[in-house]
Amino acid sequence: MKPEVAHSRATVTVRVTEEMTAVLDGRLIHPVYSTYWLAYHSEVAARRAIEKFFDPGENAVGGELYLKHLAMAAVGDQVTITATVTEVRLPVIKCRIEAVSRSRKIAEGFQTQIVLPQERIDQLIREAQHLAAHPPAGVPKASE
Repeated sequence: MKPEVAHSRATVTVRVTEEMTAVLDGRLIHPVYSTYWLAYHSEVAARRAIEKFFDPGENAVGGELYLKHLAMAAVGDQVTITATVTEVRLPVIKCRIEAVSRSRKIAEGFQTQIVLPQERIDQLIREAQHLAAHPPAGVPKASE
């Protein structure tokens, strides 16, 4: 990981659409920007903040996401999510997350990523796939 990551920041700006509203089990709960989409856009911003600083053969996986949804954003509102690197203790990188709509803060929190060699991530993926295909005795497969 290049040391310049310690000063990185990235933003994601979206206009809230009907698709981004709070829908659970196919039912509209609230016609405003959902926490689900806020979390997704926060993950994208945090990844953009660190991705260009990877060394060859390096990658990262999400480790933690905490968001406090403070206010609502309506369909049509523009929301900007900013991820700012606040801590680098490799393999852990933390980003502060802030989301604003117009001039008001609608959310804040943090996201943690774990930097690993791509080979290690590939190994972890293979292990997860193997466990999904061959669950321990007594544990039903996902399709059951």
